[in-house]
Amino acid sequence: MLSSIRKTAAAAAALGALALGGAAIAGAADKTSTTSGSAKAGQARPQREALSSELAAKVKAAALEKVPGATVLRTEAGGPYSTPYHAHIKTSAGAQRVVLVNASFEATAVQAEAARGRGGPGDHGGRGGPGAGETALTGDTKEKVEAAVLAEYAGAKIVRTETNGDSSAPYESHITTSAGKELEVLVNKDFEVVDAREHPARP
Repeated sequence: MLSSIRKTAAAAAALGALALGGAAIAGAADKTSTTSGSAKAGQARPQREALSSELAAKVKAAALEKVPGATVLRTEAGGPYSTPYHAHIKTSAGAQRVVLVNASFEATAVQAEAARGRGGPGDHGGRGGPGAGETALTGDTKEKVEAAVLAEYAGAKIVRTETNGDSSAPYESHITTSAGKELEVLVNKDFEVVDAREHPARP
């Protein structure tokens, strides 16, 4: 009789240990799942900081001065090349562009709208390929555009030369000047330099 009681107690203890072990495993699984979910949430794309009405008005004015006739879709803090502000616009021709604005509320560059989460070629103003709606120039046209640019910026290094996606000029050449500045130089149909947009220095 005593032996039977001991066996029953041992079995109960074993079952209790199994139950506790199962709870511990389940708890660990829940913790792992929660941690994993938190990590994924932490990797979410950060939201741009909203601008006050006063700042937004200044950024909008700078964008419209740079691209007359455009419609400003929204203004935000930050942007490519560590610029403090930028504005998303739609040009009079219907193209979507991003205007970079510096701390003095001066538009410094106009870029093609890049796909979200993508910072490779096509991110206008970087060192990748042409932006949306733009194609690399070749042959005689490329030579004439680059000759005009180098005549204006002696000693510059040409990064790429392409068609221009907005209505300000048909051609553009991205260069690094002898002083180290990164410029987007606009050239008209008569192969004359008409404008240059400086890209803010990268961090």
